[in-house]
Amino acid sequence: MKALRITAVLASLCTVLFFASSCGSTEAEDGLPVLGAGIYSSGDAFNAFIAQSIRDFADGILEVTIEDGRNDQSLQMNQVEAMLARGAQVIALSPVETTAAIGIIDRARNAGNIPVIFFNNEPDEATMNSYDYVWFVGSTEEGGFGAQIQGEMVAEYWLANPELDKNGDGVLQIVYLMGDPGHSAARPRADAVKEAIENAGIEIEVLAMDTGMWQTANAKDVMDAWISRFGDEIEFIIAANDAMALGALQSIQIAGFNSGEEGSPYIPIIGIDAVPAILTRIESGEVMGSVLQDARAQGELIVQMAYNIVQDRNPLQGLAFEMDERKAIRIPYMPITVDNLYEADEAFRR
Repeated sequence: MKALRITAVLASLCTVLFFASSCGSTEAEDGLPVLGAGIYSSGDAFNAFIAQSIRDFADGILEVTIEDGRNDQSLQMNQVEAMLARGAQVIALSPVETTAAIGIIDRARNAGNIPVIFFNNEPDEATMNSYDYVWFVGSTEEGGFGAQIQGEMVAEYWLANPELDKNGDGVLQIVYLMGDPGHSAARPRADAVKEAIENAGIEIEVLAMDTGMWQTANAKDVMDAWISRFGDEIEFIIAANDAMALGALQSIQIAGFNSGEEGSPYIPIIGIDAVPAILTRIESGEVMGSVLQDARAQGELIVQMAYNIVQDRNPLQGLAFEMDERKAIRIPYMPITVDNLYEADEAFRR
Protein backbone atom coordinates (compact mmCIF):
# COMPACT_ATOMS: atom_id res chain seq x y z
CA MET A 1 0.00 0.00 0.00
CA LYS A 2 2.91 2.39 -0.67
CA ALA A 3 0.63 4.40 -2.96
CA LEU A 4 -1.42 5.39 0.06
CA ARG A 5 1.58 6.95 1.75
CA ILE A 6 2.51 8.84 -1.41
CA THR A 7 -1.05 10.08 -1.86
CA ALA A 8 -1.20 11.34 1.72
CA VAL A 9 2.05 13.29 1.35
CA LEU A 10 1.04 14.76 -1.99
CA ALA A 11 -2.41 15.66 -0.70
CA SER A 12 -0.94 17.51 2.26
CA LEU A 13 1.48 19.33 -0.02
CA CYS A 14 -1.30 20.23 -2.44
CA THR A 15 -3.34 21.66 0.42
CA VAL A 16 -0.46 23.92 1.47
CA LEU A 17 0.22 25.01 -2.11
CA PHE A 18 -3.47 25.55 -2.74
CA PHE A 19 -3.92 28.01 0.09
CA ALA A 20 -0.66 29.71 -0.74
CA SER A 21 -1.88 30.28 -4.30
CA SER A 22 -5.45 31.34 -3.56
CA CYS A 23 -4.55 34.90 -2.66
CA GLY A 24 -4.13 36.19 -6.21
CA SER A 25 -6.45 38.14 -8.43
CA THR A 26 -10.15 37.44 -8.07
CA GLU A 27 -11.05 39.03 -11.38
CA ALA A 28 -12.21 36.76 -14.20
CA GLU A 29 -9.47 35.65 -16.55
CA ASP A 30 -10.05 34.71 -20.20
CA GLY A 31 -13.69 35.66 -19.85
CA LEU A 32 -14.53 32.74 -17.55
CA PRO A 33 -17.58 33.00 -15.25
CA VAL A 34 -16.64 33.81 -11.66
CA LEU A 35 -17.29 31.46 -8.75
CA GLY A 36 -16.69 32.96 -5.32
CA ALA A 37 -16.02 30.19 -2.80
CA GLY A 38 -15.11 29.92 0.85
CA ILE A 39 -14.60 27.34 3.57
CA TYR A 40 -15.07 27.87 7.26
CA SER A 41 -11.49 26.88 8.14
CA SER A 42 -8.47 25.49 6.33
CA GLY A 43 -7.57 23.90 9.66
CA ASP A 44 -10.31 21.35 8.98
CA ALA A 45 -8.77 18.77 6.65
CA PHE A 46 -12.08 17.78 5.09
CA ASN A 47 -12.92 21.40 4.21
CA ALA A 48 -9.42 21.85 2.79
CA PHE A 49 -9.91 18.85 0.51
CA ILE A 50 -13.27 20.16 -0.72
CA ALA A 51 -11.58 23.46 -1.49
CA GLN A 52 -8.84 21.73 -3.45
CA SER A 53 -11.42 19.70 -5.35
CA ILE A 54 -13.36 22.84 -6.28
CA ARG A 55 -10.17 24.41 -7.57
CA ASP A 56 -9.22 21.31 -9.56
CA PHE A 57 -12.57 20.82 -11.26
CA ALA A 58 -13.10 24.55 -11.92
CA ASP A 59 -9.88 24.75 -13.91
CA GLY A 60 -10.64 25.95 -17.41
CA ILE A 61 -14.40 26.46 -16.91
CA LEU A 62 -14.76 28.83 -13.96
CA GLU A 63 -12.53 31.49 -12.47
CA VAL A 64 -12.49 30.64 -8.77
CA THR A 65 -11.14 32.21 -5.63
CA ILE A 66 -11.41 30.28 -2.37
CA GLU A 67 -11.31 32.13 0.93
CA ASP A 68 -10.39 30.73 4.34
CA GLY A 69 -12.92 31.86 6.95
CA ARG A 70 -10.53 30.91 9.77
CA ASN A 71 -13.51 29.92 11.90
CA ASP A 72 -14.48 33.60 12.17
CA GLN A 73 -17.98 34.42 10.95
CA SER A 74 -17.34 38.17 10.77
CA LEU A 75 -14.30 37.57 8.58
CA GLN A 76 -16.25 35.20 6.36
CA MET A 77 -19.08 37.70 5.95
CA ASN A 78 -16.56 40.30 4.81
CA GLN A 79 -15.17 37.76 2.35
CA VAL A 80 -18.65 37.14 0.91
CA GLU A 81 -19.19 40.88 0.47
CA ALA A 82 -15.84 41.12 -1.32
CA MET A 83 -16.74 38.21 -3.63
CA LEU A 84 -20.00 39.92 -4.59
CA ALA A 85 -18.32 43.28 -5.06
CA ARG A 86 -15.82 41.66 -7.45
CA GLY A 87 -18.58 40.20 -9.59
CA ALA A 88 -19.01 36.62 -8.42
CA GLN A 89 -21.85 35.03 -10.40
CA VAL A 90 -22.25 32.14 -7.93
CA ILE A 91 -21.25 31.84 -4.27
CA ALA A 92 -20.25 28.43 -2.84
CA LEU A 93 -19.70 28.46 0.90
CA SER A 94 -19.19 26.27 3.95
CA PRO A 95 -20.53 28.69 6.57
CA VAL A 96 -18.71 29.15 9.86
CA GLU A 97 -22.07 29.35 11.60
CA THR A 98 -25.29 28.08 10.05
CA THR A 99 -27.20 30.89 11.76
CA ALA A 100 -25.28 33.32 9.54
CA ALA A 101 -26.59 31.69 6.37
CA ILE A 102 -29.63 33.95 6.24
CA GLY A 103 -27.35 37.01 6.28
CA ILE A 104 -25.28 35.54 3.45
CA ILE A 105 -28.46 34.95 1.46
CA ASP A 106 -29.60 38.52 2.09
CA ARG A 107 -26.35 39.85 0.69
CA ALA A 108 -26.59 37.59 -2.36
CA ARG A 109 -30.20 38.66 -2.96
CA ASN A 110 -29.33 42.36 -2.65
CA ALA A 111 -26.43 41.91 -5.09
CA GLY A 112 -28.89 40.84 -7.79
CA ASN A 113 -30.21 37.41 -6.79
CA ILE A 114 -26.79 35.77 -6.93
CA PRO A 115 -27.17 31.98 -6.51
CA VAL A 116 -25.66 30.38 -3.39
CA ILE A 117 -24.47 26.79 -2.92
CA PHE A 118 -23.84 25.95 0.73
CA PHE A 119 -21.81 22.86 1.52
CA ASN A 120 -20.59 20.81 4.49
CA ASN A 121 -22.41 22.83 7.20
CA GLU A 122 -26.13 22.74 6.45
CA PRO A 123 -28.47 25.67 7.21
CA ASP A 124 -31.91 24.89 8.60
CA GLU A 125 -34.91 24.22 6.40
CA ALA A 126 -36.49 27.66 6.92
CA THR A 127 -33.30 29.34 5.73
CA MET A 128 -33.07 27.10 2.68
CA ASN A 129 -36.70 27.84 1.80
CA SER A 130 -36.24 31.60 2.17
CA TYR A 131 -34.50 32.01 -1.20
CA ASP A 132 -35.18 30.51 -4.61
CA TYR A 133 -31.52 30.44 -5.60
CA VAL A 134 -29.93 28.46 -2.79
CA TRP A 135 -28.91 24.78 -2.62
CA PHE A 136 -26.87 22.54 -0.34
CA VAL A 137 -24.25 19.91 -1.24
CA GLY A 138 -23.21 17.43 1.42
CA SER A 139 -23.35 13.88 2.60
CA THR A 140 -26.40 11.88 3.59
CA GLU A 141 -27.90 13.07 6.87
CA GLU A 142 -29.74 9.84 7.61
CA GLY A 143 -27.98 7.92 10.36
CA GLY A 144 -26.32 10.97 11.83
CA PHE A 145 -24.17 12.03 8.88
CA GLY A 146 -22.19 8.79 8.69
CA ALA A 147 -22.21 8.06 12.41
CA GLN A 148 -24.61 5.14 12.08
CA ILE A 149 -22.09 3.43 9.80
CA GLN A 150 -19.37 4.36 12.28
CA GLY A 151 -21.34 2.82 15.15
CA GLU A 152 -22.00 -0.35 13.17
CA MET A 153 -18.26 -0.64 12.46
CA VAL A 154 -17.48 -0.23 16.16
CA ALA A 155 -20.04 -2.90 17.08
CA GLU A 156 -18.77 -5.36 14.48
CA TYR A 157 -15.16 -4.89 15.59
CA TRP A 158 -16.05 -5.22 19.28
CA LEU A 159 -18.00 -8.42 18.75
CA ALA A 160 -15.26 -9.92 16.59
CA ASN A 161 -12.52 -9.15 19.14
CA PRO A 162 -13.64 -10.20 22.62
CA GLU A 163 -10.20 -9.39 24.04
CA LEU A 164 -11.15 -5.71 23.75
CA ASP A 165 -13.36 -6.15 26.81
CA LYS A 166 -10.39 -5.53 29.08
CA ASN A 167 -12.26 -5.69 32.38
CA GLY A 168 -14.56 -8.52 31.29
CA ASP A 169 -17.75 -6.71 32.29
CA GLY A 170 -19.46 -7.10 28.90
CA VAL A 171 -19.80 -3.32 28.64
CA LEU A 172 -18.00 -1.24 26.01
CA GLN A 173 -16.25 1.68 27.71
CA ILE A 174 -15.76 4.54 25.24
CA VAL A 175 -14.60 8.12 25.06
CA TYR A 176 -16.15 10.33 22.40
CA LEU A 177 -14.63 13.36 20.67
CA MET A 178 -17.45 15.54 19.41
CA GLY A 179 -17.27 18.18 16.68
CA ASP A 180 -17.97 21.88 17.02
CA PRO A 181 -21.36 22.05 18.80
CA GLY A 182 -22.40 24.80 16.38
CA HIS A 183 -21.96 22.54 13.34
CA SER A 184 -25.05 20.87 11.88
CA ALA A 185 -23.48 17.39 12.04
CA ALA A 186 -21.98 17.50 15.55
CA ARG A 187 -24.90 16.48 17.77
CA PRO A 188 -26.51 14.06 15.26
CA ARG A 189 -23.21 12.19 14.96
CA ALA A 190 -22.82 11.95 18.73
CA ASP A 191 -26.32 10.58 19.16
CA ALA A 192 -26.34 8.25 16.15
CA VAL A 193 -23.06 6.47 16.87
CA LYS A 194 -24.18 5.52 20.38
CA GLU A 195 -27.61 4.43 19.13
CA ALA A 196 -26.07 2.21 16.44
CA ILE A 197 -23.82 0.46 18.96
CA GLU A 198 -26.71 -0.12 21.35
CA ASN A 199 -28.92 -1.37 18.49
CA ALA A 200 -26.32 -4.10 17.95
CA GLY A 201 -27.07 -5.33 21.46
CA ILE A 202 -23.95 -3.85 23.06
CA GLU A 203 -24.15 -1.96 26.33
CA ILE A 204 -21.90 1.09 26.38
CA GLU A 205 -20.51 3.32 29.09
CA VAL A 206 -19.39 6.78 28.00
CA LEU A 207 -16.41 7.50 30.23
CA ALA A 208 -16.08 11.01 28.81
CA MET A 209 -17.38 13.16 25.97
CA ASP A 210 -16.12 16.58 24.95
CA THR A 211 -15.61 18.65 21.83
CA GLY A 212 -12.34 18.67 19.93
CA MET A 213 -13.81 21.34 17.61
CA TRP A 214 -12.94 19.14 14.57
CA GLN A 215 -9.26 20.02 15.17
CA THR A 216 -6.27 17.71 15.73
CA ALA A 217 -4.57 19.93 18.32
CA ASN A 218 -7.76 20.46 20.32
CA ALA A 219 -8.53 16.75 20.29
CA LYS A 220 -5.03 15.91 21.49
CA ASP A 221 -5.42 18.25 24.45
CA VAL A 222 -8.74 16.66 25.38
CA MET A 223 -7.36 13.15 24.93
CA ASP A 224 -4.30 13.96 27.05
CA ALA A 225 -6.57 14.54 30.03
CA TRP A 226 -8.62 11.41 29.33
CA ILE A 227 -5.69 9.07 28.87
CA SER A 228 -4.15 10.41 32.08
CA ARG A 229 -7.41 9.84 33.95
CA PHE A 230 -8.66 6.58 32.47
CA GLY A 231 -5.64 4.93 30.84
CA ASP A 232 -6.30 1.32 29.90
CA GLU A 233 -9.92 1.55 31.07
CA ILE A 234 -10.73 3.07 27.68
CA GLU A 235 -11.84 0.32 25.31
CA PHE A 236 -12.66 2.44 22.24
CA ILE A 237 -11.98 5.99 21.06
CA ILE A 238 -14.65 7.35 18.77
CA ALA A 239 -14.03 10.66 17.00
CA ALA A 240 -16.55 12.61 14.97
CA ASN A 241 -13.93 13.26 12.29
CA ASP A 242 -10.48 12.09 11.26
CA ALA A 243 -8.65 15.22 12.36
CA MET A 244 -9.73 14.54 15.94
CA ALA A 245 -8.97 10.83 15.57
CA LEU A 246 -5.41 11.78 14.62
CA GLY A 247 -5.18 14.07 17.64
CA ALA A 248 -6.33 11.22 19.87
CA LEU A 249 -3.73 8.94 18.28
CA GLN A 250 -0.94 11.43 18.95
CA SER A 251 -1.98 11.62 22.57
CA ILE A 252 -2.21 7.92 23.31
CA GLN A 253 1.00 7.12 21.46
CA ILE A 254 2.87 9.49 23.76
CA ALA A 255 1.33 7.50 26.63
CA GLY A 256 2.62 4.23 25.14
CA PHE A 257 -0.47 2.95 23.31
CA ASN A 258 -0.88 1.93 19.64
CA SER A 259 2.84 1.82 18.92
CA GLY A 260 2.39 -0.92 16.35
CA GLU A 261 4.78 -3.17 18.23
CA GLU A 262 3.59 -6.66 19.09
CA GLY A 263 2.21 -6.87 22.61
CA SER A 264 1.96 -3.10 23.14
CA PRO A 265 -1.28 -1.79 24.70
CA TYR A 266 -3.89 -0.95 22.12
CA ILE A 267 -7.05 1.15 22.02
CA PRO A 268 -9.00 1.06 18.75
CA ILE A 269 -9.74 4.47 17.20
CA ILE A 270 -12.28 5.31 14.53
CA GLY A 271 -13.03 8.58 12.74
CA ILE A 272 -15.13 9.96 9.88
CA ASP A 273 -14.00 11.40 6.50
CA ALA A 274 -11.33 8.86 5.43
CA VAL A 275 -8.92 11.61 4.43
CA PRO A 276 -5.50 10.47 3.16
CA ALA A 277 -3.74 11.23 6.46
CA ILE A 278 -5.87 8.67 8.26
CA LEU A 279 -5.52 5.99 5.57
CA THR A 280 -1.84 5.42 6.30
CA ARG A 281 -2.71 4.99 9.99
CA ILE A 282 -5.38 2.45 9.13
CA GLU A 283 -2.90 0.63 6.91
CA SER A 284 -0.38 0.44 9.75
CA GLY A 285 -2.99 -0.73 12.25
CA GLU A 286 -2.67 2.35 14.47
CA VAL A 287 -6.28 3.34 13.65
CA MET A 288 -9.12 0.84 13.28
CA GLY A 289 -11.11 2.59 10.52
CA SER A 290 -13.03 5.57 9.22
CA VAL A 291 -16.11 6.45 7.18
CA LEU A 292 -15.52 7.97 3.76
CA GLN A 293 -17.17 11.34 3.25
CA ASP A 294 -16.26 12.01 -0.34
CA ALA A 295 -14.73 15.48 -0.44
CA ARG A 296 -13.56 15.02 -4.01
CA ALA A 297 -17.03 14.16 -5.27
CA GLN A 298 -18.61 17.02 -3.34
CA GLY A 299 -16.20 19.56 -4.79
CA GLU A 300 -16.80 18.25 -8.30
CA LEU A 301 -20.57 18.45 -7.83
CA ILE A 302 -20.36 22.03 -6.55
CA VAL A 303 -18.41 23.06 -9.66
CA GLN A 304 -20.78 21.22 -12.02
CA MET A 305 -23.80 22.88 -10.42
CA ALA A 306 -22.17 26.32 -10.52
CA TYR A 307 -21.32 25.87 -14.19
CA ASN A 308 -24.90 24.86 -14.99
CA ILE A 309 -26.17 27.90 -13.12
CA VAL A 310 -23.99 30.40 -15.01
CA GLN A 311 -25.14 28.75 -18.24
CA ASP A 312 -28.77 29.45 -17.22
CA ARG A 313 -29.51 25.74 -16.86
CA ASN A 314 -31.08 23.72 -14.10
CA PRO A 315 -28.33 23.19 -11.48
CA LEU A 316 -28.59 19.41 -11.84
CA GLN A 317 -28.93 19.24 -15.63
CA GLY A 318 -26.92 16.31 -16.93
CA LEU A 319 -25.92 15.16 -13.45
CA ALA A 320 -26.83 11.82 -11.89
CA PHE A 321 -28.10 13.31 -8.65
CA GLU A 322 -31.46 14.16 -7.13
CA MET A 323 -32.48 17.01 -4.86
CA ASP A 324 -34.40 16.34 -1.65
CA GLU A 325 -37.13 18.43 -0.02
CA ARG A 326 -34.47 20.50 1.78
CA LYS A 327 -32.95 21.53 -1.59
CA ALA A 328 -29.98 19.33 -0.73
CA ILE A 329 -27.96 17.01 -2.95
CA ARG A 330 -26.33 14.27 -0.90
CA ILE A 331 -23.46 11.86 -1.56
CA PRO A 332 -23.48 8.61 0.46
CA TYR A 333 -20.90 7.60 3.05
CA MET A 334 -18.84 4.39 2.90
CA PRO A 335 -17.17 2.35 5.68
CA ILE A 336 -13.38 2.14 5.32
CA THR A 337 -11.10 -0.42 6.98
CA VAL A 338 -7.79 -1.98 6.07
CA ASP A 339 -9.69 -4.30 3.72
CA ASN A 340 -10.91 -1.55 1.35
CA LEU A 341 -8.44 1.30 1.74
CA TYR A 342 -8.10 1.49 -2.02
CA GLU A 343 -11.67 2.78 -2.34
CA ALA A 344 -10.95 5.81 -0.18
CA ASP A 345 -7.60 6.35 -1.85
CA GLU A 346 -9.19 6.30 -5.29
CA ALA A 347 -11.88 8.74 -4.14
CA PHE A 348 -9.22 11.36 -3.39
CA ARG A 349 -7.20 10.71 -6.54
CA ARG A 350 -9.87 10.56 -9.24
